[in-house]
Amino acid sequence: MKKSLLALSLGLAASLAGTSAFANTGTINFEGMITSSTCRVDVINPGDGSPGNLVKMVGVDAKDFTAVGQELGGKSFDLRIYGGTDCVLDPDNPNVATVTFSGRPDASTNYFAVSEAEGVAIALRDEADNLLAPGTESDEYPLNADRYTDLRFFAKYRSTAASVIAGAASADIRFSVAIN
Repeated sequence: MKKSLLALSLGLAASLAGTSAFANTGTINFEGMITSSTCRVDVINPGDGSPGNLVKMVGVDAKDFTAVGQELGGKSFDLRIYGGTDCVLDPDNPNVATVTFSGRPDASTNYFAVSEAEGVAIALRDEADNLLAPGTESDEYPLNADRYTDLRFFAKYRSTAASVIAGAASADIRFSVAIN
């Protein structure tokens, strides 16, 4: 009995090996997105009220950073969520929004890495001065169902080393807004 099972096993292995010789293998890559009806959101520069996705940070001299953990050169910006006909919100139910920022984190993973300057990163904070590390959700912001609501945030350069080396200090930071 053992011999026949062994022979059967070898026969199955041989037939499988023979079959696989004729098979082709490959990889299929799928790319896509599932979207839902969303509310209009604009990035607003509070200084002049202009919409656009470019927040111009205030320039800071590298020598102004004298220790780790200093935050300088702050710039505020708003994410404007439109209510009314642009975004149907329930006027009888308080709607809130949370925001998650994502991008390339610095070595500590608490801040956003910049392009060329060394020893510095971008720290994002909400209107209550809470740090928003990459991938973390903000506190809730109440929304106005009838008109737009500005969600205020702050960006600052934060020293991550005792000395900062000058260079471009830009970052591409994405955001997603969840409305409940």
